[in-house]
Amino acid sequence: MTRALACLLPVAAALSLAAAVPQAPSGPLQTSFKVLAGFHLPEAIFKAKPGHVRGYIPESIRSLDGREVSLTGFMLPIRIKNRLVTEFMLLRTQNTCCFGIPPELHEVVEVLKVDSPTKVLMDTPVTVVGHLHVRERWEGTFLCSIYQMDAEKVTAE
Repeated sequence: MTRALACLLPVAAALSLAAAVPQAPSGPLQTSFKVLAGFHLPEAIFKAKPGHVRGYIPESIRSLDGREVSLTGFMLPIRIKNRLVTEFMLLRTQNTCCFGIPPELHEVVEVLKVDSPTKVLMDTPVTVVGHLHVRERWEGTFLCSIYQMDAEKVTAE
């Protein structure tokens, strides 16, 4: 065997091994409210000034910003047009908001854009696939949310 051929054998073996290793599945990253709300949210976040809230959110959560994710929760419609939901809040549990204790800021995702408006699905879990945004959203001096999502698909569980 020539020296050049002997040098190529490890490369050929590595290439065949790489072809046998399964690739990461394409598609949205599966996440949950256990992840999104899995950190202590200090009361000081509500005294923060615009532009300073991001520092209270762990890097592991900030790294989800802009990623396509799949997230399951409960729908609370915000805007309905022609009997179809065009904006809603995705809540960690249905025991929050109007029916029990108010949700924590990191237990709510505002779905402000729905590519295909959907019927009202309030009493059943829904899975939303879309791009997650980890950023502060203010209305005047009120911190509205730290999570927003552009929904590409909404399905009932």
